[in-house]
Amino acid sequence: MSTQDKARELMAKERLTEEERHNKMVSRAVEAEEAYQENLEETARELLTEKRQNNESLQDNMRERAEEQIQQN
Repeated sequence: MSTQDKARELMAKERLTEEERHNKMVSRAVEAEEAYQENLEETARELLTEKRQNNESLQDNMRERAEEQIQQN
């Protein structure tokens, strides 16, 4: 094998290694983004549930106060 052939082979291997490294980096970035989105969606669901529960509690309290005032009058 000539020196040029060896050089071509080494360059091809290096290019494949760089492509593999790039693909791994892209995959990791995609995985990180997906995990972030899942976490964000879960947090949003939790906050919406908490808000709904707070609203229900507020409505219950307002209803109880109104009933108390009606009974006092």
